[in-house]
Amino acid sequence: MANAIQVMADGHNSVRIMCVQLPAIIDRFDEEKAAVRLVALLRTHTTLEEELVYPLLADRYPDLIDHAEVEHEAADRLLDEIESLPPRVKLRQTVALLWDNVQAHVKKEEREIWPLLTQMLDLAGLEALGRQMIGRQQELMQQSVDTVGAAAIGRLQSIYPKL
Repeated sequence: MANAIQVMADGHNSVRIMCVQLPAIIDRFDEEKAAVRLVALLRTHTTLEEELVYPLLADRYPDLIDHAEVEHEAADRLLDEIESLPPRVKLRQTVALLWDNVQAHVKKEEREIWPLLTQMLDLAGLEALGRQMIGRQQELMQQSVDTVGAAAIGRLQSIYPKL
């Protein structure tokens, strides 16, 4: 069973893959579908953290969580920009900027938030949170499919293997 740290690590790795391999993904799916997939993936990941992880740490580490939420807001603005790009507009530049922002945030989470979460929860707690995160992740991805259509989302499981 995946624990919360593993679920977040899978999310980080999936975002890395999407951002770093964007040219190949665009060649395979086309830019519009690649944009839809990236936005769905990142919005799902940040929602999981904001709904399920950050509240656990917010009382003890308010400055750290406030900063993480500000970084999520910056990423959300870039995701909004990506969503508003007309079809066939080059995504590479916007995604490069998004990746620069996300990369620093990911490193900070992995170095600071994960150890704090691990100190706060025992293995059973991390596993319970992981199960909760996977359930919510499936709900969010289904909402993405319902919102933009299965054809646009495609097979997100190939990008986000824990679904």
